[in-house]
Amino acid sequence: MSSPGAVCEEGQLSAAQADAFVGMITAFRDLQSTLCLVAPPPETMTELTGAIENVATRLKEFEVGEGERFARDLGMRGQGHPVLIPYRVTGLSETSMLGSVSFGLANMGGDGTAHGGAITMLFDDVLGTFVSRRGQPDSRTAFLKVDYRNITPVNRELRLTASIDRIEGRKTFVTGALADGDVVCAEAEALFVRVLPPQP
Repeated sequence: MSSPGAVCEEGQLSAAQADAFVGMITAFRDLQSTLCLVAPPPETMTELTGAIENVATRLKEFEVGEGERFARDLGMRGQGHPVLIPYRVTGLSETSMLGSVSFGLANMGGDGTAHGGAITMLFDDVLGTFVSRRGQPDSRTAFLKVDYRNITPVNRELRLTASIDRIEGRKTFVTGALADGDVVCAEAEALFVRVLPPQP
C-alpha cells in the first residue's frame, strides 16, 4: 500500500503533510469507534467533553478557505475526511476500479453489521470520486440507488468495485458493488452530471 503522500493527485500536499493529517484523522476515527463501545460515569464524560472541546478550539486556529483545506486533497481513498469511510484502491483503469474497504464500529448499525446509511455514503464518495478522476471532472450526484443484498459486516475487509458504464454529454452512468468474498453485500447504480460554470 502506498503512503498517503503518494496519492496526492492535486499536488497541494507534501508527503509529510499528508501523513500527519491522515494520522490525525485516524486518531479521530478511533475516538468515534471507542465512543460506540463505552458507558462512562457522568463526571468522566464531563471531563472528556472539555478535553474534546479544547482540541476543537485549537484546530479552529487553522481554519482556511475551501480551496486550501486538506480534507479533500488526498486523492481517491476517502482518507482525508473524518466522516468518510477510508478505502484502498488496488486496481484502476479508465473505466473500472477495484479496491477494498473495512467498516469500523463507528459505522455499525447493529448486530455487527454496517449501517445502511454508511454504505450509501461510501458508494456516493467512491463513485463520485471515480467519475471525477476517470469520467468527467466537477461532476455531482444526480441519482444514486443502492440495493442491499446481504448484511455487510464491520471489521472485515470487503471487496469494492466501480465501473463507468457510459457517458452521454455531461452525464456519466456508473455502477458499483460491495462484496464479502463471494457474497454480494450491496450494489449501486448512479448518475453523475458535470456542472458548468458558474454552478457550484
